[in-house]
Amino acid sequence: MTTRKILILAVNPKDTARLRLDEEMRQVKEALQRSDNRDRYEVVSETAVRTHDLRRHVMHHKPQIIHFSGHGTGDKGLAFEDKNGTAKLISTATLDRLFRLCRGVECVLLNACHSAAQIEAIGQHVDYVIGMNQAIGDRAAISFAEGFYDGLGDNRSYDEAFEFGLLAIESEGIAEAQTPVLGGRAKGERERAKGVGAGLVPAHPEETARIFISYKRDLAPDEPVALALYEVLGQQHEVFIDQTMLVGTRWAEQIEAEIRQADALIVLLSEQSVQSEMVQQEIALAHEIAEDNGGKPQILPVRLAYREPFQYPLGVYLNPINWAVWDSDVDTPSLIEELTQAMAGGTLSVSTEQQKQGLLAPSVETQASIPRPLPAAQPTSLRPASLELPEGTMDLESAFYIARPSDQVALQTIQRQGVTITIKGPRQMGKSSLLNRTMAKAVEAGKQVAFLDFQLFDRAALQDADEFYQQFCFWLTDELELDDQVEAYWQKPLGNPQRCTRYVGRHILKTLDQPLVLAMDEVERIFDTPFRNDFFSMLRSWHNQRATKPIWKRLDLTLVTSTEPYQLIADLNQSPFNVGENLRLQDFSAQQVHDLNQTHGLPLSAVEEQRLMQLVNGHPYLVRKALYLVASGRMSASELFAHARAENGPFGDHLKYHLFRMYDNKALVNGFLRILREQTCEDEVLYFRLHGAGLVCREGQSVFPRCQLYADYFKEHLG
Repeated sequence: MTTRKILILAVNPKDTARLRLDEEMRQVKEALQRSDNRDRYEVVSETAVRTHDLRRHVMHHKPQIIHFSGHGTGDKGLAFEDKNGTAKLISTATLDRLFRLCRGVECVLLNACHSAAQIEAIGQHVDYVIGMNQAIGDRAAISFAEGFYDGLGDNRSYDEAFEFGLLAIESEGIAEAQTPVLGGRAKGERERAKGVGAGLVPAHPEETARIFISYKRDLAPDEPVALALYEVLGQQHEVFIDQTMLVGTRWAEQIEAEIRQADALIVLLSEQSVQSEMVQQEIALAHEIAEDNGGKPQILPVRLAYREPFQYPLGVYLNPINWAVWDSDVDTPSLIEELTQAMAGGTLSVSTEQQKQGLLAPSVETQASIPRPLPAAQPTSLRPASLELPEGTMDLESAFYIARPSDQVALQTIQRQGVTITIKGPRQMGKSSLLNRTMAKAVEAGKQVAFLDFQLFDRAALQDADEFYQQFCFWLTDELELDDQVEAYWQKPLGNPQRCTRYVGRHILKTLDQPLVLAMDEVERIFDTPFRNDFFSMLRSWHNQRATKPIWKRLDLTLVTSTEPYQLIADLNQSPFNVGENLRLQDFSAQQVHDLNQTHGLPLSAVEEQRLMQLVNGHPYLVRKALYLVASGRMSASELFAHARAENGPFGDHLKYHLFRMYDNKALVNGFLRILREQTCEDEVLYFRLHGAGLVCREGQSVFPRCQLYADYFKEHLG
């Protein structure tokens, strides 16, 4: 009896996201152990595999099956460990050379996100290679492994074992059964015989397209159009719409899984849906996934009787692509035909060139003299005549803007020479609106402004210091419309912070004839990078150099962040957050809520004002949202309070957004539940993340939900 040896390589570097590798190895061994053919397999496990260990383990064990469990990074390779236990990649080209030298390997299973890129290379030398065509969750990865080895234990072929793996994912109700793909020499020959290309083979090639429809519920025309598309497209394709979820479904998990599986995301954009936090989040997630997944899901925007320019950040995702137009019910049949053609390889009717030729209203951004910061959205026209939608950065002349003491400090400080300003506060506190006013004041003072939104750095740049610093310098150069000299400066044998400092000091500042304000939004994205200490130390050094090098007095730094976890910065003396002016934005006071109520025409009585304060505790966005809804006649005050926690209520979109962002982070969920029950949080990192999201606040040694609305909603939905 021939014994097959299975070599499991489990790798989870300490600077990467935690994976449940122990459970995966246990399930693999148990799957084989309970089979009647357990004696035909020998399982060998190697953990914390370093780059130089890989070839040695393969040469020593001489396995027939290699099972890699860890992190993939797409075309760049697989993550192993260096001598310090941190991530170091083995490139696809190196893996190609390794498996060309291997003898006797029959099957390679790469149970790691974005590992399909290695199938073609390894598949030239191995008959069966399995990888993942996008990110895969722990549950799906473990289920696939268990099903695959159940199949092998039943003496099935590798093809059939692969199908058993897919079946195991589906049986668990996980919508990721199209993530594993099978390639390799044997699979390629079989597919070529069928007339199919020898590249990656879909899990179910006979299936039609998977479509996700993103829209805002309980609104017309959004919901009627969405249902019409679902009814017709569903006859030929597998269409997901949130109304089809079963009672009890973990909706946040399913929505993300469905977008990850989708071939196309049809997004319906109306005057109201462009303000929806959930619609924006679904577009952002689809964009992020498509970058790592060969352009899928394809984003297909449809304007529903809406001609305004897409504001920031939607414009970043949607301006470079074509879109379709729907104006009334008579357009529905032609819209369906247009979307069908687009999914078959065609394009939507309105091109980017036509967009530029005046099919839209004049863009606010093109008229601005300074860059626009990131908010959830940008200034909107007043609707109705005397009201203003409570979304995103507020117009500089808005009558609804509430100035707080920090405003005066920021506006006075930015007029001086060589200053550092940090604006702190959870999301939707008005940080971007204050930054907007600060930049405008800088322009009045004769300064030039460059705005960098760190949300726009892609994940690859945030994992690779070389790429990040070069992107940072190039982006700054591009914002200022200067000559790009990045490549020349990167030829010097120096560290990245030194190169970046030389570039800014010797090229940027010397070239400009005005002082420069470098405005940086969402800088907390750097907190999770391996180079955070070096980057923030560099900014601190720019602040310090003003004392000895006059040219650095021509640079002002403004940083906007939702949280500041001091414990993630090794040396506080090298932090830019504890120098200059530090402005922490606060929730509205009862007097400020009263002032806003007056500006809206007193839609709430004095008693209702107090009730609103008790419900949202002065949360700036929620206060403005409530006043807008009642003042505009969209609902009465009694309806507002009666349905405050409902998912289709006045704050439903906002509450679901927070739940969606949190659901798959068990540590955050458990930390928030403990705060709800015990008013304590011993983990400072968790506290800073929850506080940065705007969900909790601290009073003395106690930690509380930020407002009663959050306490009530999350007790119900997390408990």
